[in-house]
Amino acid sequence: MRADAGSAGSAGSAGAAGAWRESRTMPWLRVMGLGSVYAKTFRDSRRAALVVGGVAGLFMLGTGAPFGTAAEFSTIELRQQFVNAILALPLALRGLLGEPIDLEHLGGFLSWRIGNTLPVVFGLWSVIALSGTLAGEAAKGSLDLLASTPLSRRSIALQKLGGHITALALAMTIFALMTWQVGQRFARLPGDEISLGAAFGQAVLFGFLMLASGSVAFAAAPFLGRTRALGLGLIALFGSTLIHAYASLSPLIEALTPLSWETWTAGHRPLAGVMDWPSVGLLALACTLLLAVGVAGFERRDLGSAVALRWLRLPSLPAGIGGPLRRQAADRTSVALAWGLGVGLYASLIIASADAFARSIGSLPQIVALVRQIYPDIDFSQPSGILQLTFFGFASLMVSLAGASFVAAWSSDETGGRLAVVMSAPLGRARWMIASGLGVMAAIVITTVTLATIVGAAVLTQGGDLATPVAGTAIIGLASAAFAGIGLAVGGVLRASLAAPAAGLAAITTFLLDTLGAALKLPDPVLQLSLFKHLGQPMAGAFDPVGIVAAVVLALGGLVVGAWGLQRRDLDR
Repeated sequence: MRADAGSAGSAGSAGAAGAWRESRTMPWLRVMGLGSVYAKTFRDSRRAALVVGGVAGLFMLGTGAPFGTAAEFSTIELRQQFVNAILALPLALRGLLGEPIDLEHLGGFLSWRIGNTLPVVFGLWSVIALSGTLAGEAAKGSLDLLASTPLSRRSIALQKLGGHITALALAMTIFALMTWQVGQRFARLPGDEISLGAAFGQAVLFGFLMLASGSVAFAAAPFLGRTRALGLGLIALFGSTLIHAYASLSPLIEALTPLSWETWTAGHRPLAGVMDWPSVGLLALACTLLLAVGVAGFERRDLGSAVALRWLRLPSLPAGIGGPLRRQAADRTSVALAWGLGVGLYASLIIASADAFARSIGSLPQIVALVRQIYPDIDFSQPSGILQLTFFGFASLMVSLAGASFVAAWSSDETGGRLAVVMSAPLGRARWMIASGLGVMAAIVITTVTLATIVGAAVLTQGGDLATPVAGTAIIGLASAAFAGIGLAVGGVLRASLAAPAAGLAAITTFLLDTLGAALKLPDPVLQLSLFKHLGQPMAGAFDPVGIVAAVVLALGGLVVGAWGLQRRDLDR
């Protein structure tokens, strides 16, 4: 996703500078917007915007279709029984879903079921894009050419920022229109209809929630550099959500709730008929102030400079010139640890509530029957069973997106022009591809080991079986390696700039097939394309050898295919 999410690479800045020069002699380019940094930034982000808006809309469609058509929700009495069962679950487990408001109707159910999840998943786009749109290019020196034009630094920063915000607005417009259509097509009972205004009101909230974490990264980037700004953005993204969701578990967490913008806007749920526009305005103001700090920092500091804060740094491998494998692993270690720590924190909170969840499930025979139909062999008295039910799908997507981000960093060697210099040494293309690709896999291993360590420690505190969830975590890492292998194959055979989008798209498509395919009544051959469907239920100890072998083949085969392809094409320019 990085090639689309980032505002531009070195070629992007050079292209923008060239466009500015052309606009001096061809003024009509400015009229069309083709001669501006803003237009170039938006053009580079448009594909990511279409993907984010479309996939977010598909989540609404896949969640709303069953609610509007299934017999279990055909009357208000049946819906009320479902709501009562949901409210009986422990707060620790339904915390991430937010406050249940008007669950008896379609809009309220959609707002509750995925209203707090989507801004987290797709907020990654804004964090990655805004952490690198200025700092990443400045560190590589690719902004020097653009800064040599009469454009002021403030203008460059504002135009790049405006391009991303426009792309975000496009994504949320697509999401709002699809949400509105879900309400029109699947309304069954009075009150199920979703107005266009409510759909756009929810989209505005989602847009600002996604932008908020990106704004933290954008504000920090001119001072701390891209990597640390990315880390702060991810902390803000996950931390704000977890603080809001689990404030009731600890007085310490509750004391942090003023820092959570999900808490600020908890009363704004337009799909459920509840409005709190002042809270959204407060969030918009916070985003504006953070973005202003980022613009001012870029304007006043030397290009590419960063403050050395050794305390704000995760451990990393020693860097050096020991080859592409060592360099890739060293460069990715701190980010890989951050991914493992973030997802592991979420897992530990789920494990801590496992006993309460098991008791609540046991007291609701209708829920027990429903869960047994889907997971007949899972023991929900063990933390491993709870992890399979509530954690495996989310963690698989997050770790797979982490793998896609490592592929994006790998591809920057070629798209940034560094690989051409490396290839001037006596180093074969195939050897470089295999070694650097193994460096990507090493980063995935570091993320997986970190996650497994946290999961294992949390399970031990609950007295559960240690081996099963740790082995299940290894399968999550294997799936991530498989998607990374797809990206490396595409990058090697076609072009490096397509590697990360291919890995990210494969992960997101697989997740959608696995979670929404049945609800959308897709043909079984299409559903079988999901890799997650063939991994079994690994967190609960049920492993599918076919899926495991397929993941290994995709991971290692991707390296081999990528090495073969890189020898037969020109390097990206």
